[in-house]
Amino acid sequence: MAFRDFDGVYRSNTSFYGERPSPFLVHYLDKFAVDGHGAGLDLGCGQGRNALYLAGRGFDMQAVDGSAEAIAVLESRAREQRLNISGQVADLAALDIAEDRYRLIIANTSLDHLDEAGGARLAAGMQRGLLRGGLLFVSVFMQDDPGYAAQGRQASETAAYVMHYYRPGELRAQFAGLTLLAYQEEYALDTGHGVPHYHAIARLFARRDD
Repeated sequence: MAFRDFDGVYRSNTSFYGERPSPFLVHYLDKFAVDGHGAGLDLGCGQGRNALYLAGRGFDMQAVDGSAEAIAVLESRAREQRLNISGQVADLAALDIAEDRYRLIIANTSLDHLDEAGGARLAAGMQRGLLRGGLLFVSVFMQDDPGYAAQGRQASETAAYVMHYYRPGELRAQFAGLTLLAYQEEYALDTGHGVPHYHAIARLFARRDD
């Protein structure tokens, strides 16, 4: 399934994932005292909860998603809040990221919505897109996730959209060219959307130093 298939999901609920940013993204930015300035890129931004937060923090945000419905919601909210966000409808599998441009790039459960080869290609582009000293936040679903084996009611209602569940250590290896600042793999309850369900997830926060 393509990202554009989320159009129906977002059309039926203009706050599908809620309006609060990822608490892990907020935690890492605070922990490492990241001040808000420079260009930021949110890949698979959905309706923009993270992009809006980052723009409010001072980043000049570009937000990309395959769903036109999601980008429409994001742009409306950005205008209402007078935030500097440029929305773009694009296929992440074919996206070319400008090199040496971004101070911050995030992909919150986006790489796993591509097949393994497509995710690896996008990950490489993300690393090239960072400025020296630029930061990266990524999260992905892992093979212990209930959605991987379609384990009934415990799986998220959007599990069918995930194309590649990551193996233990795979995300860390994928960004081995960056300086790792924080990494975790966990199995936890998600109450952020739909019926409460569990996810196995890996999260990474890293910096480009070369």
